[in-house]
Amino acid sequence: MAKHGTAAVYGALQRLPYVNTAPEILEMRFWRHTIKEKVMADPIRRTKNQTARLINYQLSKLAGVTSHVAKAFPPLKTLHSFEHEVVLLTLGQGAYENQLQSLRRVYAELHNTGKAFEVENKDVLTQVESQDCMARCLDALKEVVHQKAPVLKETAEMAKTLRKLPEIDLDKPIFALVGSPNVGKSSLVKALTTANPEIANYPFTTRGVTIGHIFINGVSYQVADTPGLLFRPDEKRNAIEKLALSILTKTDATVGFVIDPTGASGTSVAEQLALRAELRDKLPWKAQHTWIDILSKIDVPFDASTLTPEQQSELATFLRVSTQTNEGLLAVDAAARDMLLLPPEVKADTA
Repeated sequence: MAKHGTAAVYGALQRLPYVNTAPEILEMRFWRHTIKEKVMADPIRRTKNQTARLINYQLSKLAGVTSHVAKAFPPLKTLHSFEHEVVLLTLGQGAYENQLQSLRRVYAELHNTGKAFEVENKDVLTQVESQDCMARCLDALKEVVHQKAPVLKETAEMAKTLRKLPEIDLDKPIFALVGSPNVGKSSLVKALTTANPEIANYPFTTRGVTIGHIFINGVSYQVADTPGLLFRPDEKRNAIEKLALSILTKTDATVGFVIDPTGASGTSVAEQLALRAELRDKLPWKAQHTWIDILSKIDVPFDASTLTPEQQSELATFLRVSTQTNEGLLAVDAAARDMLLLPPEVKADTA
């Protein structure tokens, strides 16, 4: 499986900084700030010094709500690999970095504007001219903020979107139910876990991730119903399928692969077995150490003669379960608990 660096800490997205919009910045108190004159014999020099210091004060405050905020966003490469993938799925390739670069450019324009007036102030000959320079500088800085309102709003919305992304607790063991759409994964989550599983909704799809909890000796463990996968090339997979793959490849989740043999799911047994083989090939460590197979909907009659002898032989090794009659549920529950209690060094491919 894909390895995640020890330096990557999960949960960084929930700690992203607040980004002020242009109207909020324009209402801030620092615009009305005054600076006490320094003691200087020359009144013109005294006023020019006051103007220069006030310009730099304004720039420092504007840096605090633009460039300093941009720096507070973690570089994408430092995020946990699962969060990294979710950001890309949510925003698109390069959008995160480009938006922060746009925010940094806002301050660059503010800085250049303020410094131009600072240079002008050096050449004025009267106190009135210096005071006028300061007034025009404030107007110009406010105009830049007004002009950059779209960038500020877009950055604020990006931060809000990322902060609100569902937080799967990667510090807790996860047992992920995997398979094609409509094979009974969500029913298994509800049957195996607490009465009210959570729905983790992502902005790039209407299909969320159902997360239930199993308590073992008073400790909570997670069981996740991952979005359905189809057997097709990765480049043809949509965002929700990529999310399901990310849960498998970017976390230490153990796997319960679910197959519906009845045909009711809309995906043939042959395609489901091909998907299983593909995933086991992608995840050889999980396939060998942290994987169980589950045959669902065994209460529903189906014509077993439609299966090849090879398919029948393969499915015969699966745990069999019905969430309608609860047949086989205790065995699946015991297997899931065994997966969740595996030591971390078994779940993580550290080879």
